[in-house]
Amino acid sequence: MATMAQTRAGWDIERYAPLTGVLAVVGWVVGLLIAGDISSKDKGGEILAYYQAHDGRILAGGLIWLIGTALFVWFLGSLRSRLAEAEGGVGRLTSLAFGGGIATAICVAMQSAPDMAAAISKDDIDGSAARALRSVSDSFFIGAEFLLPVLLVAVALLTLRTAVFPRWLGWLSLLIALVLLIAPIGWAALVFAFPIWTLIVAYLIWRPVTTQTARP
Repeated sequence: MATMAQTRAGWDIERYAPLTGVLAVVGWVVGLLIAGDISSKDKGGEILAYYQAHDGRILAGGLIWLIGTALFVWFLGSLRSRLAEAEGGVGRLTSLAFGGGIATAICVAMQSAPDMAAAISKDDIDGSAARALRSVSDSFFIGAEFLLPVLLVAVALLTLRTAVFPRWLGWLSLLIALVLLIAPIGWAALVFAFPIWTLIVAYLIWRPVTTQTARP
């Protein structure tokens, strides 16, 4: 039989697990701020110079970025539980949402890997190699941009079908997914709308738990 301390510890983990979505966004923002604006450099020589001058910042920012992405995966576990409970049955949309989230997380995590590798090998690469590594990072960004709609559309359909979340979130998710698929502006939805969406969903998953525990 589980002890009271074990039960309380499990309840606390269950209660606060959705807030890993908030911590994920914090990790992404802090990681970007520390690593600096590498994307503003276009020429290979400029990129290489940035790698050489800010290798410590790039590695520190990349590590925090990866921790944030790991926390996002943990958040996806809470989201999957909420969706599965609402959908029931075989959970096809729930599986699509979770799979789309994991695929997006992989691409997001890998965005920092080429920059970190370049920072480590800064004295062994030239400008063309630095530019190539930057292009690899950009390719993972594009991958995240086109995989994220799987998560968003699945959550939107389940929300509109079951009211697992407010209906406005379902329509908002569809709108963000649509913008992501429009190449010239999709980057803005990934950089700005997706983190805000994650914060909203994390709060909506966490809120009912706190409301229930507040009852006498």
